[in-house]
Amino acid sequence: MNLKPGGVDVWYVDESGDRQFFAITAVAVPFLREIDGLWRFVWDDHLRAVQQFRRELSTKHGVPVRKELHATKFVSGRGRYRRNRQQFGRRAAVGVYRWMLARLQCLQPTSIISVVTCPGANLYGFTKFEASLIALFQRMRRASVATDRNGFVFFDEGHGEYRKLYRRARVNLPTGSMLGGWPTGAVTNLPMDMFVKDANFKDSGHCYFTQIVDLIVYAARLRARSELGQLGGWQATLGLGDAYTLIPTPALNTYASRTHPLGLVLLK
Repeated sequence: MNLKPGGVDVWYVDESGDRQFFAITAVAVPFLREIDGLWRFVWDDHLRAVQQFRRELSTKHGVPVRKELHATKFVSGRGRYRRNRQQFGRRAAVGVYRWMLARLQCLQPTSIISVVTCPGANLYGFTKFEASLIALFQRMRRASVATDRNGFVFFDEGHGEYRKLYRRARVNLPTGSMLGGWPTGAVTNLPMDMFVKDANFKDSGHCYFTQIVDLIVYAARLRARSELGQLGGWQATLGLGDAYTLIPTPALNTYASRTHPLGLVLLK
């Protein structure tokens, strides 16, 4: 495999699910770029931007910079996220969560891809988890082709089933056509052969990027539920159905979906 002219991205992936909906999000972070004729590792530059985001979160809202962010716990008012192990009330926690999503300018343009599998969805015979991951891999591949970049992937620890699906996608990734088919049939194989190495795993407690993906994917799942009229209770009352719209639009890969203005891929 040759190095692509556009360089290399690191993709961080995390998921959020309930009994009906399964969401998965990937965020691309620049790793290697050619600048003024020289190859330069730029990942640290983007890490510093995320570290600044965490410092601002600590200064303004009292969330310690070393505290691991989990959206599900955070917005429900659990997890003792305030300084000195104090608790946010639920309404206050949702306000801080919305603040965080609105300040993700630290992410590069078109870096966020989110897929949500809705009840009853079927993609090439796959459902829920597998369908979501196949759709995500298709769009990660498409983004890498469009930018002429290589990529490698970090999944959150504790999900070993990712490895099998990732290995398969690097060799065989079924892909349909927006034009209705390929010369060889309705589906063809477009593998993720510009992605390197095996699936990698990262402890989210030691990875700011994975924690940011966790914030985003939770919002994606609730957005899908809201758009289908299936978001209720306190989540609807506190306005979590529109939380995904707070993410800075430039950071969203709106090309991921032909029909959704935010690029959110809904498998129905």
